[in-house]
Amino acid sequence: MTRTLAELLEEERDRIISVVHREAEASGWSQLSNSRKSALYQAWESQYDLSHATLKDGIMKGFDAAQGIPKKAEAEIQEEVVRIIGLAGINVIEQAQMWTGKERADLLIGFSTKFPTHVIEVERADSWSEGLRQALWYQAAIFKAERRHVLPLLLLFGNTTAERFEQVLATCDHNHVTLCTHRLELDGRPEVEHSLGALLNGPLQG
Repeated sequence: MTRTLAELLEEERDRIISVVHREAEASGWSQLSNSRKSALYQAWESQYDLSHATLKDGIMKGFDAAQGIPKKAEAEIQEEVVRIIGLAGINVIEQAQMWTGKERADLLIGFSTKFPTHVIEVERADSWSEGLRQALWYQAAIFKAERRHVLPLLLLFGNTTAERFEQVLATCDHNHVTLCTHRLELDGRPEVEHSLGALLNGPLQG
């Protein structure tokens, strides 16, 4: 039985948070691959008898903030995306419930609520592979339930390197997933070529 932070005494909770943050910092957390992060999560889960959700949402979100990693709230980004898509005259369904009842797609867009054409997963650039997995899962879930093909779209925000972005783009292309961005910076510069605005309105003319 794994514990939550609320079940810990204050002294033990503070000690665990401190140790986990220290180990994460020593590992170069922001530069780690998702598989390495997953291995660390598993080690902490086992060592402290904590759930994955408790570690990820209760402890490591605080670590990201403490490290000064830009953490634009996903909900805020999603709100902006919904407004932009709506202004383009496209129908948007937020937090669409999947047919398992357990997971919700960030956005479904299409001609109407009954005729979705794309499923969109909004994700921070440093956890892009999780977003890609989710987008493909939602695509499969919709097809299984309704025999309807929708196209998966991964929308990234936050910060990454130009080199990593090219790798993500190639991976998305390989999986037939459209990649677009909103408020994404590459090496400190705004990414515009694949931005949501460029997708909806076409590229800016030079």
